[in-house]
Amino acid sequence: MIAQTLRKLSASLNMIERLLLQLLIGSIAIFVLMNVLLRMIGITIAWADEMAVYTMVMSGFVGASLMLRARIDPAVLFLQEVLPHRMHHILRSIVSSVSACFGLVLCYLCWLWFNPGALMAAGFDVTRFEAATFNFVYTDVTPIMGIPAFFFYLILPFFAIAITVHAMTNLCEDLGFLERGRDPAGLSKDEVQ
Repeated sequence: MIAQTLRKLSASLNMIERLLLQLLIGSIAIFVLMNVLLRMIGITIAWADEMAVYTMVMSGFVGASLMLRARIDPAVLFLQEVLPHRMHHILRSIVSSVSACFGLVLCYLCWLWFNPGALMAAGFDVTRFEAATFNFVYTDVTPIMGIPAFFFYLILPFFAIAITVHAMTNLCEDLGFLERGRDPAGLSKDEVQ
């Protein structure tokens, strides 16, 4: 029951991540091309460069999560080549377990960083929250645009939750609770088109 729920949640996250990744990559192209074309006529838009950097960083997190589910993330293949074939299954289970633990630790660290309990205790008054915790995550602004950087930081808890769900789904498949599909992340050309 839990394994099936994880698979459905992972599939839903995959759909969101694929759409988000397409939007982010498209935004990078628009920001960079717009600035290049305008620089040709002597106009520089600094905020476009800053947005391109933020969208590139966010797309890296979203793409890494998708790659984890698809198991196409970078790997050290030497160990797989040295180990007997039957040990590959155990190695994949260990990698999935470590990935799930990393995701859980990252979820916990994001909880500490954003500290929603202290924010609620301060009555959602950011000034009181900062005075009590010396945590300025909610008032940090981007250098050029001057908008709250908090919105860009939200990619970290999203990433933490997504990799935890994907790694736990991969682990359920490794342990035999679920059968692994042909393309669990939906990244093949047949599925995307």
